[in-house]
Amino acid sequence: MTISENNIRNTTSVKLDPEWFEISPDCSKEEFLSVVKVYARNVVREYGLDVDVSSLTWEVSLRAKRRAGAVKHVDGQPTAISITWDHFKQNGWIDTASTVRHELIHVHLLNTVSDTSHGPRFQEWAEKLDTSIHCKIFTEPKWWVVCRSCESEIARYRESKLVEHPEKYRCEQCGGEFKVQKNNSW
Repeated sequence: MTISENNIRNTTSVKLDPEWFEISPDCSKEEFLSVVKVYARNVVREYGLDVDVSSLTWEVSLRAKRRAGAVKHVDGQPTAISITWDHFKQNGWIDTASTVRHELIHVHLLNTVSDTSHGPRFQEWAEKLDTSIHCKIFTEPKWWVVCRSCESEIARYRESKLVEHPEKYRCEQCGGEFKVQKNNSW
C-alpha cells in the first residue's frame, strides 16, 4: 500500500469515526448543533442516504425525557431533526452520534419509501450504520411496571392506562401479570 492510499483510507475512516467529532458536554447548544450537522453530512455522504442535511431544521430538545432524538415531518416530508440535550449530557457524544445516525435512517426511509417505523427496513439500515433501535434510559422514570413472573421492567414517565390499570395488561415476554412501583427517587 502506498502512503497516499493509506492517507485516503485514514481520511475515510475519520469521516465517520464518532470519536473524531467528539464534543464535550460543557459545550454550548450552538457548538453542539454545529458538530451534529457536520457529522450528519459525513454519514449521509458515506452511506448514500437520501437526506438533505441543509434543508432540515436541527433542534436541541430541552424537554424530552424518553427519547434521544426525533424526526418531525409534515405530510410525509421530513422537516426537522431534534436531538435531546439531556441524553447528550448524560450519555455523551458517542451515544448521541448513534442517535444522529438513527434519525438519519428515519429521514432516508421517509424520503424513499414513506416508512416511519422501526421495521425490517429500518433494522437493516441500523445494522449498516451501527446504531441501535432504542436509546438507553437517561432520565429516571416516575414508575416502573414490573412483571410478577419474569421481573422484566417497563419505565413509565407519566400516568398511563398501564400505570393506572396494570391488571388489564400482560407481559409480552412471558404473559405474566404486572405490578406498578413508584420510583423512590421521585
